[in-house]
Amino acid sequence: MAHAGAWNFAPGDGQIISTFDYSVANSTFSDIEVDEGMLSFSKNEGRVFIEHGLTKDWAFVGNGAHQTIQLSGSQSDINFSDFADIELGLRYQIARTQGLAVALQGSYIIGGGPPNSILDVNGPDDSIELRGLIGKNKIFEKFTLFYEAQLAARSDNFDDIDEWHTDFSLGVKTAKKYTFIGQLFNANRTSFARDGFSVPPQRITKLKASFVYEYKPNRLVQIGVQETFSGRNVVRERGISLGTWVRY
Repeated sequence: MAHAGAWNFAPGDGQIISTFDYSVANSTFSDIEVDEGMLSFSKNEGRVFIEHGLTKDWAFVGNGAHQTIQLSGSQSDINFSDFADIELGLRYQIARTQGLAVALQGSYIIGGGPPNSILDVNGPDDSIELRGLIGKNKIFEKFTLFYEAQLAARSDNFDDIDEWHTDFSLGVKTAKKYTFIGQLFNANRTSFARDGFSVPPQRITKLKASFVYEYKPNRLVQIGVQETFSGRNVVRERGISLGTWVRY
């Protein structure tokens, strides 16, 4: 098992993942998907992610973050320090066999985050998300290989789908409790209105590579690097990530 994502925890079991990300940027992806110069950007983000098994088939999931963002550009200066969007949801285990896990998740997203759209693909309003998850793992003699795909749709007003999210993860866990994880995150948002102005469509594609070590049973630490390598109307971020995993 990957102990995350499509694999639900048993009733009463769960995990809490706490991460701290620091990223910087000196350019943005413009509306024509090319680099444009920018003076400076930095972001600190602390996030807590929770999974908790409720029954054989159901699990509670939630996550929330606090962000501190500073941007100094040719058109605006932004200083933001507040909570970002908060997710509360339930995940249903559709199928679970040896080597395969399939789940469906519904979440309520409490809107939040910075006021400038270029800093966050997510919209400012509350929304509903429906997410499908499928994961597979294969055990070899000296390591376990696992991979997972997720597809999610979000709607602000139930009339149209405002955002699409696709996430892919590939991991290798060794017999010595080392885990290496590569992840690809992609989000697309249609144009929307904010403060009387029309915000153009946005897209972000981010890569993240992490090393996780289980230093004692159910206690893990994580270090990783990440980069936004493609996008539209978003900041081109590069950063590091530190985390702790506590399973119970």
